[in-house]
Amino acid sequence: MTTQRTTARHAEVAGAGFAGLTVATALAQRGWTVRLHEQNDDVREFGAGILLWRNAMLALDVIGVADAIRADGVQPQYYETSLDGSTVSAELPGYPYWAITRPRLHALLADAARAAGVEIVTGSRAVGADPAGALLLADAGQAEADLVIGADGAGSAVRDSLTDLAQERKKYSDGVCRLLVPRPEAFRGERWDRVIDFWTLEPDAMRILFIPTGPDTIYLGMMAETRNPRASRIPIDVEVWSQRFPHLAQVIELAGKAEGGRHDTYQTTRVTPWSAGRAVLVGDSAHAMCPALGQGASVGIVNAVDLAHALEQGDDIEVSLARWEARERRMTDDAQARSAHMAATRGLARGSGFTPELMETANFVSAAVSEELQARYPVPEANRSW
Repeated sequence: MTTQRTTARHAEVAGAGFAGLTVATALAQRGWTVRLHEQNDDVREFGAGILLWRNAMLALDVIGVADAIRADGVQPQYYETSLDGSTVSAELPGYPYWAITRPRLHALLADAARAAGVEIVTGSRAVGADPAGALLLADAGQAEADLVIGADGAGSAVRDSLTDLAQERKKYSDGVCRLLVPRPEAFRGERWDRVIDFWTLEPDAMRILFIPTGPDTIYLGMMAETRNPRASRIPIDVEVWSQRFPHLAQVIELAGKAEGGRHDTYQTTRVTPWSAGRAVLVGDSAHAMCPALGQGASVGIVNAVDLAHALEQGDDIEVSLARWEARERRMTDDAQARSAHMAATRGLARGSGFTPELMETANFVSAAVSEELQARYPVPEANRSW
């Protein structure tokens, strides 16, 4: 049961990425005062596109952002898998998930945070946390709070300062180049209003995940083994990619000219537990996962909203943190493990990969979500995990 308090509780949050903005907004909407620290001079997202699965859309609906995503993004008609130029499956028709550019999603979350009363401080770098309740800052000493939240990404300084937390890290043989490119006329229309997962496995694995993010843009996730240096570099090597995917040559040419792309090596970080005293981790700082299933951001968003909900249920912050982790832990660990397995086995390359087990993460429902909200995102019978 939610208890009534005479004074607002205060949170200091490190990192204005998706998870940090989400948890800051969710707390502020519940009456907390929140200060959010971003080490860069601007609050903006550097990146290409993103798929937001049903689990994330439900959580984002709780904080009032989902309607704008539905309006500005694209709901793919199918998730099609193509191996060596031939379609092997077309899955998820009617499934409630959306594609949108990362900068647009980030702007929507930043607007929601400001509207909720979150104080956003730029050029403010967190270097650690005190479990007694203080965020340690590079240039400003420490900021005391009822709760300190590390949402500062896979290289989290907050996490690394909390020596009571155990960490397991693993890197994989794959990496991905992420880019946003203009959408040519030849790639418009019903045939292309879908996610298409293009694969070739010989002589080595290469993959282009084609995701329309609107009428004018396409998000490309271009995966290759890191032992293939030409396919792992930015700017994109147009020749090597066009040889493997000749039917996408026009889009690959655009990728070669794109600015702002980035290459990331697949990695998993598992932290146990996610909190120490009154300091807690959320998002990639707690559970970075390889992007084989595209669930890293969605899981972070869900956990961020559930964290705010759990803290609303009682006065004892440490008890609330333990209850929150107990609810989220299995789902999050399973998502990490399944993503790693699919990356290691190339399991999605042969199509028909979205089994009921694999859909458990996408179908996970935040404890903050009402039945009324759930009804807005019906799951087709073929994609149910129950």
